[in-house]
Amino acid sequence: MIRIRPSLILALLIAAALCVIAVQLHRVKAARLQHESVAGILDQLHRDAERVLELRAKRDLVAWRERPTTDVLALVNAALIDAGIPADRLQGIGEGVDTAVASPQGAEPALRRQSLAISLERLTPVQIGRFLERWESVQDQWSSGRLELTHRRDQNESELYDLRLHISAVYLART
Repeated sequence: MIRIRPSLILALLIAAALCVIAVQLHRVKAARLQHESVAGILDQLHRDAERVLELRAKRDLVAWRERPTTDVLALVNAALIDAGIPADRLQGIGEGVDTAVASPQGAEPALRRQSLAISLERLTPVQIGRFLERWESVQDQWSSGRLELTHRRDQNESELYDLRLHISAVYLART
């Protein structure tokens, strides 16, 4: 009959327990890393959602002044320079439209909106983001509206887009 020593049994039990503990510690570490990753994503989503709500709540600025006379071309060029985008990417600025803003029935409209469209070509998504960020910082009267992106299909320009940015300024018309 083979006799197993109690110290050997104890050593085997301790080794098995240490293996179980090591496996569980590895699982806990992996779960903690996954938790931190998901928590980071959740924080970013929270910040993004707050930014979306902030942008949705943004309203046109009403200036207690005449129709905007600021040179939009100069503002666009300043934003392009600040964003590090060559000035030749500017295709043009569309003709301005000046319309009355709807008012209560029977009242003469006191607010007016001037709208323009800025056309830029051959921009990367990063350049578009930088331009929009700089545009908001170089001026305080024009509100960005609709963005139209057209993906370029040329083989050597597959990463580039054309941008048409619609802007408007609301102002109080003198009566």
